[in-house]
Amino acid sequence: MTNQEFYENHLKLLAENDADKLVDHDYHDEAQMVLHVADEPIVLTGKEALKKQFRDYLAYIYKGFVSTEKLAITDDSIFLEATIDTANGHSKVYDALYMKDGKIFRHYSGLK
Repeated sequence: MTNQEFYENHLKLLAENDADKLVDHDYHDEAQMVLHVADEPIVLTGKEALKKQFRDYLAYIYKGFVSTEKLAITDDSIFLEATIDTANGHSKVYDALYMKDGKIFRHYSGLK
């Protein structure tokens, strides 16, 4: 699967609203996520921490995908700016994904 196909499939999994399936399918066993959504960065390590974060995100924040504004894809990374629908209206998300073994190994994310 190319990283372009991975990104398109990732959006489909988000639409299914199943955090466990999303993390199990798309994230490396040693994945780490860095969130810049509060005063201080939040660092999550491991699939269980990611599942909890995505359960909360899908339940209370994410209401749907709107569009991708910018997308850069290399052999081992995906970088994007997108618009999503949230509980508070449309928001911009900024994500950088470093891929390893066909899965997300490091995920840096911001929401504005």
